[in-house]
Amino acid sequence: MRSNVIQRYSDAVDYGQYEGQIQKLIDTHIQTDEVKVITELVNIFDKDKFQAEVEKTEGVAAKADKIASRTAKHISEKMNEDPAFYRKFSEMLKDTIREYEESRINEAQYLNKVKDIMDSVLSHTDSDIPEVLQGKEAAKAFYGLSMEALTEKIQDTAIRKEIATQTALAIDELIEKAVLDNGKPIIDWQYKSNITGKLQIDIGDYLIDDVRDKYIISLSFGEVDGIAEKCIDVAKVPGTANGTSHSVWLEGNKV
Repeated sequence: MRSNVIQRYSDAVDYGQYEGQIQKLIDTHIQTDEVKVITELVNIFDKDKFQAEVEKTEGVAAKADKIASRTAKHISEKMNEDPAFYRKFSEMLKDTIREYEESRINEAQYLNKVKDIMDSVLSHTDSDIPEVLQGKEAAKAFYGLSMEALTEKIQDTAIRKEIATQTALAIDELIEKAVLDNGKPIIDWQYKSNITGKLQIDIGDYLIDDVRDKYIISLSFGEVDGIAEKCIDVAKVPGTANGTSHSVWLEGNKV
């Protein structure tokens, strides 16, 4: 039962970094012929192995629970790379689980929905992302943060998307200019206050001049600073999406 619960809800702590020390203690103080692994959480990026793990699970709802819990775990681990994107799908996952628990959808619908959410999360794709941002992973993250910041400021969705797109591309360009030297990222730029401080000012100036004042949007200085800070935090993350570099400024390669 303990093994089934761990597998179904991904309720396990990763002790990988301690395996060597634990094995040494076992070898030294415990006399045994074999150590049996109770359970092992398969990375959902390994689609074949994860699918095999899911198929071994009995029951449609149990399969859905396993996919949902593992997707939620992945979202939590990746949140800093693209906060708006992962928050969106985190909420979609919670809503789907709630729908099933309240019997508004059946087991088969529950399974199909969580599969769709998992696929979108793993491929890091969202149909709401403008075409011009496709292939620009960091810019997509800036777009999401801009959309969140402008949600209550601009009621017209089309206009909000257009401004958020312009903002994302502009911030992407500002960061690239600040942290690349002859096409290569400045070593440890994310720890250099002269670079990050200037970026905070430059992004803030853009948001004030080309967003707030240009479109007459009610953005306080605190909100402007908040957007700039969140975008810089995303740029600092050496994360990955589909195995490729998330941040061109940390890895030196365009996605």
